[in-house]
Amino acid sequence: METVVRRHKTLGAWVPLWVAGPCRNPECTAYDAEAAETGHADERTRPGEHVHPGEHPRPAEAPAPRAVTPPEEAPGETVAENS
Repeated sequence: METVVRRHKTLGAWVPLWVAGPCRNPECTAYDAEAAETGHADERTRPGEHVHPGEHPRPAEAPAPRAVTPPEEAPGETVAENS
């Protein structure tokens, strides 16, 4: 069985993830006829598009949630006050 390298972002760095590639055995339940004929993996094996079980992909159009807490003033004295 072939190995496919996917990647996911962890703490801002891309991390490789090796997973099983498409099965080329016609008797196997995981057999993918299209990938076996062309030699290329299908849409599910593209890097960066894997969704782990229990996760839901976020649409590309969805903006990040807005911050609701205003920034706090920093405690302490400033340089201008000390001069």
